Amino acid sequence: CPSCGHSQTDHSSSPLFGVVDPTTGIWNSKFVNALVGQEANRAVRYHRPLSVLVIELDHAEHIHKELEQIQVEGLLRDMAERLGQSVRDTDTVGFLDVDGPPHFAIVLPETDESGAALAADKIRRSIASHDFGTAGAWKRITVSCGAATIDSDYRPRDEAGMVNRREYTGNLLREAYLALDSGRSSGTNRTTVGAYRS
Repeated sequence: CPSCGHSQTDHSSSPLFGVVDPTTGIWNSKFVNALVGQEANRAVRYHRPLSVLVIELDHAEHIHKELEQIQVEGLLRDMAERLGQSVRDTDTVGFLDVDGPPHFAIVLPETDESGAALAADKIRRSIASHDFGTAGAWKRITVSCGAATIDSDYRPRDEAGMVNRREYTGNLLREAYLALDSGRSSGTNRTTVGAYRS
C-alpha cells in the first residue's frame, strides 16, 4: 500500500488517483508535501522530533543511457518496494516529481538526527546489497541520502504564531536536498544529515 511504500496499481477511478505516482505505485510529491507540512506542524506544536530523507539514485545519468525506459521504470518500482521494506510502519515513502536524477522521500515521525542517520544508513545498505534483476547490467546500485531534522526543542522565531505549513514543508525538504548536495562533493553512497533552520 502507498502508506508503507509498497507498489500498487493505480486507476483513475481510485480515490488515490492524483496522489500516487503512476510509475512506482507509491505516494507522489503532492502527497509528500502535504504530509511533511502536517507532520512538521505537529512536531513543532508538541515538541517532537521529525526527520525527512531525500534519496537519490547514484549514477542515474549512466543508468538512463544504458537501460531502456521500461527497465528504468522496473528498477524504480523495485527500489520503491525495497525502500518500503526498509522502514517502519509509521514511516512514509514517496517519489518526488523533480527534474534530474530520480529522488525518493521518506518521512520519519518521532525521529531525531541520530535516528535519521541510522535509518538512512540502513536504507543504503539494503539497496546496495539487493540484486535488482530488472536492471540488466545495473543489478547492483547505490543511493545517497540527505536528511533534515526538526529537533524536539526547536522553537519558531515568531512565538506569537506558527510558521505556516507551506514554509515548513519547503524549508524541511530544502534542507534535506542541501544535505544531499553537500554529501555529493565527497562521493556517492553517502548519508549527510542537516537540521531545520527558519
